[in-house]
Amino acid sequence: MSTLLDVLLTEQLVAIFHAAMEKRQGLNVQLVPDPGRDADLVGDGGTAARIETTSGESLLVTPRRIARDVGGHLSDVALFDHLVGYDWISRELSEKVRLKDEHYDRLYLHLQGAREVVLDRLGPAVHPLMAYLGKVLELRSQKVLLRSMDDDVVELVTLCLRAAVVGPFFSDEDLVDLIEQDRPSLQVVAAMWKRMNLAAPELQRTVEGVMEMLLQRREEHADAWDRLVGVPPEKVRGALDVFRRVVEGRV
Repeated sequence: MSTLLDVLLTEQLVAIFHAAMEKRQGLNVQLVPDPGRDADLVGDGGTAARIETTSGESLLVTPRRIARDVGGHLSDVALFDHLVGYDWISRELSEKVRLKDEHYDRLYLHLQGAREVVLDRLGPAVHPLMAYLGKVLELRSQKVLLRSMDDDVVELVTLCLRAAVVGPFFSDEDLVDLIEQDRPSLQVVAAMWKRMNLAAPELQRTVEGVMEMLLQRREEHADAWDRLVGVPPEKVRGALDVFRRVVEGRV
């Protein structure tokens, strides 16, 4: 049976890919019937998007999955129940500009259990696919991940990130050497992490690195810890463990 989420994602899929096809003639996308569509799903006709990659592979994008289509036989690439994030071009922010010309149409899909799928040679269809995956994460995965964390865990992760930015725990050199972030970048992460790709390896490393290093430096800066973090270290360790289990799909 279809759910309201199926209906919402179908509407988003059709709207996003149809708009992209209208904007760019000859886009390597076609709206087709979803072969796995339940009979009660609202709408007829084009409820899935077929992408013809520049390598000759056919991918079918539906409200529930991405599948390879080989002669009409579908094999799952990624189920959206398991999708927790994606990266464009590269997993590393610092590599995206350098690799853009050669690999602008590559996506990394991050799945529960720290699994990863690489979709390459997507051609210009990569852009509406990214827009659609953003909606999938918004309506499904990201909110599920955040709902898997208690409010106090989310707040404690935020407090730790802010403490690393404004407190005396790290010099500018420490942040770059130990956390691989400069202070302005970490300030953005502290403000935005709840709306970022929680499964992205770089974000995971940043959050885990900050919380681990804060714990190591708590005694050295006890007054700042009490003022900026304000909870016993075991609560931070507990929040870090919850964060790891959630983003790795172990909950």
